[in-house]
Amino acid sequence: MSSEYERTIAKLLFEKKQKLDLLLENPQENKYQIQLLSTEIETLQPIFENYNLGMNVFRRAQGGRSHLRE
Repeated sequence: MSSEYERTIAKLLFEKKQKLDLLLENPQENKYQIQLLSTEIETLQPIFENYNLGMNVFRRAQGGRSHLRE
C-alpha cells in the first residue's frame, strides 16, 4: 500500500536518476545540469525516506489502538 505522494516522489526520483545517468555519459558538456540534478536527488531522497519511514510506523500501528475505544 502506498499513497499518491509516495508514488509521485518515487517516480520523480527515478526520472531524475535516469536523466543524471544520461548526462554522466558526457560530463564535460553538462557540468551545471549534473550538479543541479545531483542536488535535486540529494534533496528528494531524504524527503522520500522520511515520509516512507513515518508512514510505515503509522501503517503498522494503525489497528493497534482500536481496542482502546471499545
